[in-house]
Amino acid sequence: MSWKTRMNEKIIQKDSCLVVGLDPMPSYFPEALPGGSIPEKIVHFNRMVIDAVADQCVAVKPQSAYYEIYGSQGILALEKTLAYAKQKGLLVILDAKRGDIGSTCEAYAKAYLEEGPLSVDALTVHPYLGRDGLLPFIHQAKAHEKGIFVLVKTSNPSSGDLQDLELPDHQLVYQKIARMLAELDDGQVVGAVVGGTYPQAAQQVRQQLPETCFLVPGYGAQGARGKDLTGFYDA
Repeated sequence: MSWKTRMNEKIIQKDSCLVVGLDPMPSYFPEALPGGSIPEKIVHFNRMVIDAVADQCVAVKPQSAYYEIYGSQGILALEKTLAYAKQKGLLVILDAKRGDIGSTCEAYAKAYLEEGPLSVDALTVHPYLGRDGLLPFIHQAKAHEKGIFVLVKTSNPSSGDLQDLELPDHQLVYQKIARMLAELDDGQVVGAVVGGTYPQAAQQVRQQLPETCFLVPGYGAQGARGKDLTGFYDA
């Protein structure tokens, strides 16, 4: 079953398109949290969060940096988190923003999209290296019925420094990226990261990518509100 089909079935089943981030900062931990080391506490904390949200969300999204900071024990905590989320029937999107070319890109794609301890349902990637940096991910995603989410228009305040630059053909950079994604895939494995803080940009990208799944960061703490999100849905 394809990634998009599995995701759509989860959305219909739960009447929700909510993705819950798993960014386990120690300042979030309750005092009585079990475990000795921080990586051990991360596993317990994430399991608590997953248990609390599993009925309401379709996926969880661990941010890789919060695990990598603790070295091999942090990666082990990530592996245990991925396994527990899958056990609870959730899709897993790893926010790692990977990207490279050639054999290095292929290695990244195999690490996260083939079966293995870090295997996830979808992975965030960046498009800065162009098609060479995306095609290995797309090929692996299609081969293993997984997905990728490509950064198109991100939610951070300085995203416009590069993403809003006008090109000689009068397209903005983020519009050019969306056009490239439309040429590379029909929305079956490639999704787009489009920040909830830029609803007008989202409407433009949605017109370019009518069948593509959007991963929408920025809701809540970064300022996006529910009323801002109508343009993110299917055109």
